[in-house]
Amino acid sequence: MKNAAIIVAGGLGHRMNSSLPKQFMLLHKKPVLQWSLECFNNVQSVKKIILVLPEDWMDEGKKYLKNFKPVKDFSITIGGKLRQDSVYNGLKLVTDDFDFVAVHDAARPGITPELVDEGFKKAQEKGNAIFAIPSYDTLAVVEDGVIVDNADRNKIYRVQTPQIFGYKVLKKALEKAIVEKIVGTDEATLVRKLGNKVYIILGTEKIVKITTIEDLEKAELLFTEGN
Repeated sequence: MKNAAIIVAGGLGHRMNSSLPKQFMLLHKKPVLQWSLECFNNVQSVKKIILVLPEDWMDEGKKYLKNFKPVKDFSITIGGKLRQDSVYNGLKLVTDDFDFVAVHDAARPGITPELVDEGFKKAQEKGNAIFAIPSYDTLAVVEDGVIVDNADRNKIYRVQTPQIFGYKVLKKALEKAIVEKIVGTDEATLVRKLGNKVYIILGTEKIVKITTIEDLEKAELLFTEGN
């Protein structure tokens, strides 16, 4: 297979309450985004890596990549207003001779080459694959501060990345979203709008998204030097 990876680092991470976007914060002496870049850099089937950075951080952001040594075709592009805009900007740098495209959040540094390989294998078998983990908590539906219902936690999964789709399917889903003004929080939502089934593969707590300072502190505990 000839695959590509789009690493989405286009957000500013306001919930971190920091002037420095979370993707550039240090995790075991490496910028958070470098962990994901190095992971996909070590996946044999990935031939191209595209990093999407915030427009206002294009020049400054590149300084945080000084220790990243890509062995793949590597490009950097500008993020958009929405996540799907950022992904679409990245996809513009992928040609139609690629088989699958993995879209991954830079704020999920715990991904490993072994998991990525497993994801591509599942995608080749089913047509797509996204990582997700079961939710074990009791889930309440709340309106105006009052519980009005409970969701069946046996049917609820917490969606993660990477999310892997065929190049043509992902392109069609993103273009449909532009034309029909559809907004989705992830690529799976947009692909499902095409009428396609989306298949999950079991993820891990280690690829949980870093959203707050507490998440970064937890990641520090989970990670070991040289992971």
